[in-house]
Amino acid sequence: MTPFGHLAIAVLLAYGWGYTDRALALCLAGAVVPDLIDKPLLAAGVVPVSHSVGHSALVVTGLAVAVLAFPRLRPAAPLVVGWAGHVGADLIVAYPKFVVNYAWPILEVRPTPDDPFVAYWLEYAAGPLGFLEASLVVAAIVVCYTRWVRPDTSGTDATTERG
Repeated sequence: MTPFGHLAIAVLLAYGWGYTDRALALCLAGAVVPDLIDKPLLAAGVVPVSHSVGHSALVVTGLAVAVLAFPRLRPAAPLVVGWAGHVGADLIVAYPKFVVNYAWPILEVRPTPDDPFVAYWLEYAAGPLGFLEASLVVAAIVVCYTRWVRPDTSGTDATTERG
């Protein structure tokens, strides 16, 4: 999934949970955290693939348990929701043989994708998963428009933070 898809999912999750604008910002940040962890680790040669530590379903589950178990961590819940949305979305679009990467460190990771980079993304964009992602992006744009851009007819300022 592209960064646009991950951010769209974060917007839709935040909208569904009724998040404030601040919580939405945390959710959006969480949606990019897996790539901010794994891509530099790959570039530095620390890990052999771009989906390992940050994309681990075990890591994000551990974070979710910690947020639920420790009340002082609850303000970080939207960050974990965005992170989980990223991992969940990538699991949906992953080739079946690469699902093992999301069980790091229990299962050994596999390099992704097998195809040349451009061919992989062209096939993705032209297929049903590309259409699904584009639909999610459009839905997120509609949510953003109705929440922040559309003129507010109630007589209040539409740019104020919603609770």
